[in-house]
Amino acid sequence: MIFLIFFSLTIGYQILVLWRGVSYSQKGFSKENLLKAIEVDPGNPTPFHKLGVLHLWDLLHSDLKESDRYSRKAIEKNPLDQEYWLNLAKVFQRLGESEPFERALENSILVFPTSYRGRWVAGNLLLQHGALERAIPHFSYILTHYPNQSSFVYDIWGKVVNDQDFILEKIVPEDPYSLNRYITYLYESGDKDLAKKAWGKKISLGYKADRGETLRHIDFLISQGELSEAFQIWKARLQEEGFTISSDGNLMTNGGFEREKVLGSGFDWKIENAPGAKVSFDQSVAFEGKSSLKITFNGKENVDFQHIYQLVALKPETDYMLKIHMKTKAVTTKSGLKVEVVGVGTSFYGASESLIGDNEWKELGVPFRTPAQGHGGWVRVRRVKTEKFDRYITGTVWLDNVRLMEVNKEERGSTKKK
Repeated sequence: MIFLIFFSLTIGYQILVLWRGVSYSQKGFSKENLLKAIEVDPGNPTPFHKLGVLHLWDLLHSDLKESDRYSRKAIEKNPLDQEYWLNLAKVFQRLGESEPFERALENSILVFPTSYRGRWVAGNLLLQHGALERAIPHFSYILTHYPNQSSFVYDIWGKVVNDQDFILEKIVPEDPYSLNRYITYLYESGDKDLAKKAWGKKISLGYKADRGETLRHIDFLISQGELSEAFQIWKARLQEEGFTISSDGNLMTNGGFEREKVLGSGFDWKIENAPGAKVSFDQSVAFEGKSSLKITFNGKENVDFQHIYQLVALKPETDYMLKIHMKTKAVTTKSGLKVEVVGVGTSFYGASESLIGDNEWKELGVPFRTPAQGHGGWVRVRRVKTEKFDRYITGTVWLDNVRLMEVNKEERGSTKKK
């Protein structure tokens, strides 16, 4: 009985695939099988459509007239199948018949206006036809209703037009979600100039970016070396969220460690624990304000410490003074704690003295001058690993009142005299 059931199903499957004009055991559809399927069921549009496709794309025996004939037959039997109209449009395009081509495309959209494939194929066929303006609505529809496919749209248009502003002005829908998707695409492709334009357009349209969007844009600008512009956006965001901006020109964010985090990312402090060291905020000890940053070393590690740092935007060929107040208690080894500034991109370096043992609050200073191409640097707290016998560091260090100021001519002159 089981054998008979299996045999019946197998025969039934063979009859079905013959009727449909397709055999999954073959690499493609044969014209002979499709013609037999038409004989079996002349009312079925599928074999007509597939014959139209075969006559269109058969590299050795392409026959556009036959493809036209079979495609029309399929549409006669089912005028509501979008794929049939799209194939007929391809035939007319290959034949160079513009008006029938455009009518077939219009009909393909009319029968299924919300279809992603219909919009995608119609848009691409119009691009191939040189009808850029008529292609735009189809791609804009995809961007609005199928946003996960937006990268494919931008890839296509990037190959079609050399003017990238055209995409921003003509293709991208002017709603915040679509603009954000496009800006994300530009981040991923590393197109700095266009990302800045797209961000500017979004703001000009009155769309407010949330904190996450702003920080991502700031981090992208930083990655592209646009530190000055990123810092201006950073300061504007701080003001928007009610944080106090230094009025005396201090470039450090949260230099007094009054908050554990301001915005995070961007130009905020990056604070990490290292093996053998623990970093915490201490509200019981402060040089000024209500808190300081504390580092505790456990004496079990020869710590290479560089785990407290902040990015700063700087001007080229400019003199600066970096200052920090530091307090230490029972810090061992001859390699103590210091503050240093390290150039981003263009190399420059400055460092303070290092402190060991016991010290009440002491101000450490680092004067430095940026090179011609210097646009930023890292301010960081540093303890250099040592190979001395007494190398396992123990003790406690407090940090407070970090300030980075541009030095004016008068201050520079007085500093040189000293």
